Amino acid sequence: MPKKLILIVGLPGSGKSTTADFIKKEFNAEVVHSGDIIREEIKKRGLEYTPKTDALIAHWFHTGGREKLIVKKVWDKIRKSKKKLIVIEGLRSEEQLKYLEKLAKTKPIIISIIASFKVRVKRELKRGRFGKKETISYLKFREKLEKSHGIEGLLKKANYKIDNSKLTIKQTNTKISKIIKEILTK
Repeated sequence: MPKKLILIVGLPGSGKSTTADFIKKEFNAEVVHSGDIIREEIKKRGLEYTPKTDALIAHWFHTGGREKLIVKKVWDKIRKSKKKLIVIEGLRSEEQLKYLEKLAKTKPIIISIIASFKVRVKRELKRGRFGKKETISYLKFREKLEKSHGIEGLLKKANYKIDNSKLTIKQTNTKISKIIKEILTK
């Protein structure tokens, strides 16, 4: 049986990682976070992990003809996995999707996780990835940057959309579980 690929897309704080981790736990899936690749690059360059370096390296990967580089690194992780269900979290553009499809020789199922800006800010500040360096103005900047990379095109291409602005994690997981079961029966 070939690997089934699920691409989780959404703006920062929408719940992509939480969704991916739930699928990993409940469905024995492999999860590849593009953010891990960005953090690996920051470390490789000997940089401190800050909002600025995170945004700069993410932007570096998503511009200047390097859009395929992050997909290639994601694909290398997918190929090494022995799991049949693979969740990719965090690609940002239709160009990256097309390149992934070319490498995988299949179209991933896209699940878009949506939440209002107010809800996403609250989540991001609570997570506190960067402590006091993470501010609302930084989150606005990060969202603008991700939109410039083309995330909105991917959100529109989604096979499934979940707006979890008013859902609990349990309610979101119930919806995700139903979607994954449907995908696995195809």
